[in-house]
Amino acid sequence: MRLPLSKILAIPGLIGFAAFLYITWYKNEDYALYMVPFVIYLIGIYFLQPAIDWWWYQKYPPDVEAPLRKIFEQRLPYYQRLSDKNKQKFRTRVALYIEANDFRAQVIEEIPEDVKGVVAANIVQLTFGQKDYLLNMFERIVIYPGTFPTIQYPKSFHASEIFAEDGVLLFAMDHLMPGTLHADQYFNIGLYEYAKVFQLSRPEVAYPELSEDLWADFEKISRFPRKKVEGFVGLENLDIWAVSVVFFFSFPERFKTQLPDLYQTHSNLFNQHPAKGEEPVIVSLEETRA
Repeated sequence: MRLPLSKILAIPGLIGFAAFLYITWYKNEDYALYMVPFVIYLIGIYFLQPAIDWWWYQKYPPDVEAPLRKIFEQRLPYYQRLSDKNKQKFRTRVALYIEANDFRAQVIEEIPEDVKGVVAANIVQLTFGQKDYLLNMFERIVIYPGTFPTIQYPKSFHASEIFAEDGVLLFAMDHLMPGTLHADQYFNIGLYEYAKVFQLSRPEVAYPELSEDLWADFEKISRFPRKKVEGFVGLENLDIWAVSVVFFFSFPERFKTQLPDLYQTHSNLFNQHPAKGEEPVIVSLEETRA
């Protein structure tokens, strides 16, 4: 990604401060006063940094790095179906989501960039037909290397969770990656948690009330027994609506055949038709002014 505007703007302030610091230290202490405007300038840049950089990225959209782009091109069927223009839009949204949110590592020292990209790809896919795609209620993403217990589930080592009070999402890296890149073999915990975030962020929407009886249909659609899904997530009593969203995107053709009414409901809500041969988005992004 290009150097953020805030860092570019900070350069003259740093140079001016360093110059007068040098003069003050080696030449004349009377010049110390001239450092003050540069200090004030740098403090202003520091506090305005998020707004400055967000404006800059909106005006000059960023792109993801080549390794992440290669993952999208080779491993994400959804991305592969997009036009060149919408592929660029997808990558830009991924880059902006990474920039706009706070990623924190737990147990590991640093989060690999491809993991950040895969996290972002899930929400971007979910909201790609929407103008508002960031879902700003949740801005902190915590990544563990493997399953973990939490305050909400102290006795259960699990792979994903949301903590609504603090706007936090938690993911186990070793479950997130295969679930996203091999969605036909593993349950996608990324889409699952972001579906719950979507619902919390859009409370005005009339969501369908789904019965636990739908698990029989889900097993036919995904070939995943319910126990397999619960075992992969590490929790029982999963959110049935969020599960349906995962299978809507992961197995769209079979979902449409097995549950045509629910498929249409999801299609209308997300402005997408993943079961069709053409691009998934129904209304163009230009029409939604995204």
